[in-house]
Amino acid sequence: MVEAAVLDAIQPAGVTAAVEALERMRAEHDLARQTLTLAVEKARYEAQRAQRQYDRVDPDNRLVAGELERRWNETLTQVAEAEARLATLEGQPPTLREDQHHALRTLGDALMAVWRHPAAPEALKKRILRTVLQETMLHTTQEPPAHVLHLHWHGGVHTEVRVARNTAGKHGRATERDVLEVIRELSKVCRDLTIAATLNRLGYRTGTGKTWRAHSVACVRSHYRLPNVAQGHDWLTLTQAAQQLGGSATVVKRCMAQGLLPARQVVPYAPWIIQRTDLALPAVQVVVQGVCTRRHQHSFHLRQPARPGQAGAQVGAEPIVAVPGETYSLTLRAGEQ
Repeated sequence: MVEAAVLDAIQPAGVTAAVEALERMRAEHDLARQTLTLAVEKARYEAQRAQRQYDRVDPDNRLVAGELERRWNETLTQVAEAEARLATLEGQPPTLREDQHHALRTLGDALMAVWRHPAAPEALKKRILRTVLQETMLHTTQEPPAHVLHLHWHGGVHTEVRVARNTAGKHGRATERDVLEVIRELSKVCRDLTIAATLNRLGYRTGTGKTWRAHSVACVRSHYRLPNVAQGHDWLTLTQAAQQLGGSATVVKRCMAQGLLPARQVVPYAPWIIQRTDLALPAVQVVVQGVCTRRHQHSFHLRQPARPGQAGAQVGAEPIVAVPGETYSLTLRAGEQ
């Protein structure tokens, strides 16, 4: 939380810092080139000095001449090495390509990514914090349980940051409240294996960051004393409600869409949860009885035999209208077409 507050405060200076970094890189390059140039000049001077000493020695003095020759060769080697380093630096000018320049400026905007990069040294982060913060004070509140940080910035500005803390007897690996609500509702009509599959499909994880299994769901239900579908019969799924009413799922959906039958879906793609006692609501029973009555009427008309001289249905009979979601059976007797 403190680092987020600091980064938000210094974010506007990110682009400026990137430009200054580019200028500093150029200055360091120029300084390195100047240093190598001086090193080359010094090596050349030492080589010339060793050569003059060698030229002045008496050739008959083999011992002194050999030592001066060795020194001269060493200075010539140093000259060659210094000139090679200078040539390498001259071949790498501090200019950046357009994409590199854009990337450097982008780093100023993405200061959070730079801060959390593995290559960012901790000493640099501490130096930044000490530069912008003068003092940090912490005190704890009991209700609601939280840690309150007072950040005193250089310049006199104060900022308050609240961090929720665990209450007594709890830890940071507890199951999230949203997940508990989903398990509480699904436990009314689903078994643990179905609940675990639903939680994994929705992307939820346990308190330790693992995928859900039937055993983990059972542990959560036991710890929080959530409902168990094996011990209760007060709740039904949409399919079970249709079987209880003696109709189809389409009839139940129609009652739900018209607001006649209360139902709840705790999360998308989860089963609909219906209370068993709501199936006895008068409005729901009227819809179901009406569907059953139409079903018997249509079944009766479908089974009427055709009169002699008629190729199809009875003349003047009520036309057959199929109800979506209903299933009909047609039995042809002997002599019927």
